[in-house]
Amino acid sequence: MPAIPKKLLRSLPTLTEVVNMPPVLSDRAAVASPQSGASPDTEAIIERVMQRLDLSLESHVREVVEAMVQEQLREVQARLKQKVAVAVRQAVAKAVVAELKEKRPDKT
Repeated sequence: MPAIPKKLLRSLPTLTEVVNMPPVLSDRAAVASPQSGASPDTEAIIERVMQRLDLSLESHVREVVEAMVQEQLREVQARLKQKVAVAVRQAVAKAVVAELKEKRPDKT
């Protein structure tokens, strides 16, 4: 790896202060843990919304993944057919050449 020029090193910022970041909650945990003044109804609504979201996301992700897999399979199938066709042609050509060599005596 090449050395970094001193001029570039002088222009790079350096960390001089340690910054403490608050712990990051997952999106679900942030939504599912309502503020202290939330009513039980709010908690129930949040839980139902999260359940619906889980179901719709799962369904949507499944559809997207299935579509991508089908697209990839079509591409692989086309390449596979092409490669098999080339291999078959080569095998047939080789067999024809071998057969012709056996039928024709050498004129050496």
